[in-house]
Amino acid sequence: MRNFVRLLLCLSLIGFAVARAVTPSKDLSATAKTGQKRKGQETGQKANAKTLLTDANKALGAMIKSARADEGLDPKTAKNKPFWKSTHLIAANLKTAEKGLAAKNNDFFKGIAGARKAEEEMKVGWKLTDSKNEQVIEDGKKLGHALAILRTDFSKEAERKKKGGELTDKEKSEFEKIKGEQKELLAKIKKLEKEAAKDKALEKGLREIQKQADHILKEPTTLDAYIATLYLLDVQLGLIRGYEYYVDKPWRADWLVLETVGSAYETSYWEWETPVTYEWTVVDTPVDIYQGEEVDVNDSISDQEVASEENYADTESFDMSDAEEDEVASEEDSDEEVASDDEESMEDASDDEGEDMSDEGGDDDGGDDDGGSDMDDGGGDDGD
Repeated sequence: MRNFVRLLLCLSLIGFAVARAVTPSKDLSATAKTGQKRKGQETGQKANAKTLLTDANKALGAMIKSARADEGLDPKTAKNKPFWKSTHLIAANLKTAEKGLAAKNNDFFKGIAGARKAEEEMKVGWKLTDSKNEQVIEDGKKLGHALAILRTDFSKEAERKKKGGELTDKEKSEFEKIKGEQKELLAKIKKLEKEAAKDKALEKGLREIQKQADHILKEPTTLDAYIATLYLLDVQLGLIRGYEYYVDKPWRADWLVLETVGSAYETSYWEWETPVTYEWTVVDTPVDIYQGEEVDVNDSISDQEVASEENYADTESFDMSDAEEDEVASEEDSDEEVASDDEESMEDASDDEGEDMSDEGGDDDGGDDDGGSDMDDGGGDDGD
């Protein structure tokens, strides 16, 4: 079910702003649904890969334009740099994806996956800015929507899911390897729990990453579960990289161990993805756009402006000095707003009962759900 799988990605971004009292087996699955995937809620709009990539670029350009006009988001200010650094990664990865789509090669998939991780990272960095800029939030959501649809409808995972059948021996082996890496990740998180107990925002980040790992370990050895896990790992890696800026200096090296686990997964993932064949005619096949995943940018922004704003994000340096990193981590410790579930963040809260991430024993025709108003629907990594 293409629409449910796509929703899985939007889910991951959508539900993390809300802590819900759900049964353990449903915790992460609640993030797997949104109110936008219901029969009769199609918008009537359709888009293919090229159109969605154009939409993503336009949303990114509009977001950057609004952010640059906001003095409170000055990229020279230390607490704003994590947001701008991930914006840089999104821009770089979208360029990679565009080149890959034009050449019909694997750079398209690498660019989209990288942009997804970077978008998740950006949402975490956004909280540090303390900004309430509604236009940046709105355009950021639309960027996330476009990336989510690209990732789940125009990926090699989507093609594999469409073929169906049982997992191959190689896929089973890879799934077990992923679960082994998640066990290792949980062990590292346990070591960090004591330090994070003094830091509510970071404690929240660890809790989210831990939920994902616990859920993946419980997944059955099925095709649906495997594909859903691959999508969820985009989110997990984005969170790990985003929360790095929340870590105090004395144990920053311990946090980097989490990134090492993530990098190991990425290496094995590309070993799986690279040789998989892809039917490129799929990128020209339009898919439905549902309510709640709109991608059109209302503000008038020309193609020239989009290119200019993206070039700014791609070429500017937003590197942080050690002193700036220490400053941001220190400020975040005392910032109650960052630690709270700020409802003007870049996340869309989801109020769902939830289904299993693998869609085992369920369908996506549940009751009505209310989407939140934050900017999270869509999250990366440098694809150069």
